[in-house]
Amino acid sequence: MMRVAMTGPTGDFGTLLLPRLREDGRVGHILTLGTRGASGPRVVHHRVDLTRYDVESELVDLLREANVEVLYHLAFLHGRTRSAGFAHEVEVIGTLHVLAAAARAGVKKLVVPSYTLVYGARPENPALLQEEAPLHGSGASRFVSDRVEVEKQLTAFGKAHPEVEVTVFRFAPVLGPTADNPATRYFRRPLAPTLLGFDPLWQAIHEEDACAALLHVLDRPSAGVFNVVSADVLPLSAMVALAGSRALPLPAPLARAILRGLNAAGITATPASLLDYLHYACIADGTRCREVLGFVPRHSAREALQALRT
Repeated sequence: MMRVAMTGPTGDFGTLLLPRLREDGRVGHILTLGTRGASGPRVVHHRVDLTRYDVESELVDLLREANVEVLYHLAFLHGRTRSAGFAHEVEVIGTLHVLAAAARAGVKKLVVPSYTLVYGARPENPALLQEEAPLHGSGASRFVSDRVEVEKQLTAFGKAHPEVEVTVFRFAPVLGPTADNPATRYFRRPLAPTLLGFDPLWQAIHEEDACAALLHVLDRPSAGVFNVVSADVLPLSAMVALAGSRALPLPAPLARAILRGLNAAGITATPASLLDYLHYACIADGTRCREVLGFVPRHSAREALQALRT
């Protein structure tokens, strides 16, 4: 009976994973940590603010008291936020506190989600990006740049603390009926801006498969970084159509200014900072996840997009 902890229990990943952990016969105790949450069967919640300067000692005490073996760090802001500074504090500074506490408390395994978007969409990208590829990210996007910074922290932590097994999942854009992130908001709009003359390839992963990957590594060796992507790769135009939206082609030289105007008018919510991904492909290779972890997503990208309509 494993003892598991989770930060961010009310976020996108937390709300999917927590019920499954609660029902899993391998799990005897679940500790949730965050500003929101509720206790229940086999679950004990502690209100914790990861941005507080002295939170590390509190985390250490809670993790030690619960004798936590596996820690899922899921406290990331995928939804809308008015303050990029606050999001940075939660994700980047909060991760520093969590990592330090995990090492001091003797946690054996740490699992953290990321996104294939950290590779960046660039014209020189290879056809398939493997996990060793540099993380160019998107400097204009807080959503992407914070995750690049978190991954750098995780790399340094893994080298400094080899006794902790660190697993990082780089998910393709996560789509599904409950997911709320820049990709779902893009595809759910009646009009999805695209760049005139460009139709880059995209990937996706169904939210159920993302949750299944997190659960899959609960009790098996999984140290390292793994791309988690569905088998099919589709042109952006096809993905827009499958989601039930309509493409709105914009001239590339003016796209940033036009998007600002459309956003202000409430016509679209596509961040101008993500224009690179409407321009160039960012396709990740999922071979390592299949061959090393034995995890294969059940849903196709098509099914993930169609799930947005429900």
